[in-house]
Amino acid sequence: MQVMQTVSALLVNRNGSVLLQQRDHTPGIRFPGCWSTFGGRVEPGETPEQAMRRELLEEVTLDAVPEMRLWKVVQQALTVDGAPVLLEIFVYVGRLDVDAAALEIHEGQAARYLGLEDLDGLPFAFGFELLFREFFAMRLRVNGLPVTEDMP
Repeated sequence: MQVMQTVSALLVNRNGSVLLQQRDHTPGIRFPGCWSTFGGRVEPGETPEQAMRRELLEEVTLDAVPEMRLWKVVQQALTVDGAPVLLEIFVYVGRLDVDAAALEIHEGQAARYLGLEDLDGLPFAFGFELLFREFFAMRLRVNGLPVTEDMP
């Protein structure tokens, strides 16, 4: 089975919400209109860390790419062009305290900060709803700052 490496960015603001991207309705795109993270495929010769930085620069205009740290690696089986593929997703976490409305996005139709209370009923790409729920349940700290308001 072919292994495809990808990266995903969980960009968290001071309120503990995560910046997500609503995917386009482009013909042939997987999960059109669903919510996902900013990220994408790791290119040949690239490390996941390099891919994460490149994908953020390609997909959204930022004054500076935030410091990111690897949170976890998730594996998911998919069928791509009729062939089974093992998707290996490197999930990175970083702080981003920029208003979503002020961001210039280059991929997707919208960007919005979502919290745990916003997840119900939304369509998610790549089964990411479970990943987001796990993230909020972990009550992580990012760069030494709490992800949720109720943390000490």
